[in-house]
Amino acid sequence: MSKICLTLLLLASNCAVLGRAQEDDSSAGEQAAASQANEYTPQSFIHPLTNMPGSSEDVETSFLFPGHSDQKFPIGETVTVLCHFTNNAEHYPLNVTAIMGSLNSPFEFNFHVQNYSYKPLGIVVRPDEEFTFSYEFQLHPDLQPVEYSLAHTIFYEDNTRGYSTTFFNQTVELTYPTDEFDIYTMAQLVLSLSACMFVIGLLIWIFKSDTSPKRKSAGANSAADDWEVDDLSSQKKRQ
Repeated sequence: MSKICLTLLLLASNCAVLGRAQEDDSSAGEQAAASQANEYTPQSFIHPLTNMPGSSEDVETSFLFPGHSDQKFPIGETVTVLCHFTNNAEHYPLNVTAIMGSLNSPFEFNFHVQNYSYKPLGIVVRPDEEFTFSYEFQLHPDLQPVEYSLAHTIFYEDNTRGYSTTFFNQTVELTYPTDEFDIYTMAQLVLSLSACMFVIGLLIWIFKSDTSPKRKSAGANSAADDWEVDDLSSQKKRQ
């Protein structure tokens, strides 16, 4: 009986040891996995508009917003900006790689309200040559009709390094789009009213022209009748 009890106690102790060993192994595996995860640090994404390289002294840029020279842009619509790029370098070409823009808070430029698409280009501008690039961006329909800071940057490179030039960085005004259909309808209404007034005026003029001679002839006939009556009266008196 004592041997059986001793055997049961040994089995129980072995089970306890095995359970602790499994727990220790699992905790050790979790710690190893955690340490591997800590050792693995993926490279963070760097936004193209963050820490941009400087511009080249050999590059000149200018901008144009076709149809929006007043820099007032309709909310929810697509706007086009043109970047005129001139390479004044004497010996080396420049590879224009991309254009990108952003809409920022007028109070804090680093606060991006809307980032626009990164447009790859890959166009080589040779020395003493110039090129005009087109970039389209759409203003979000939920934006408010207030002033914002708008910036557009062109990226380029030579054989040694990369450059960037912000060719537009100014305060712009967003407005609600004008409904062209309403303007067209109003113009049609104005033209219709003008045509009606013209027709009415023409009819009045024609009516007056037709009635005026009749009144004059009637007056002349009455005068002739009066003259005849006076003439007869005078003849009777003579008799």
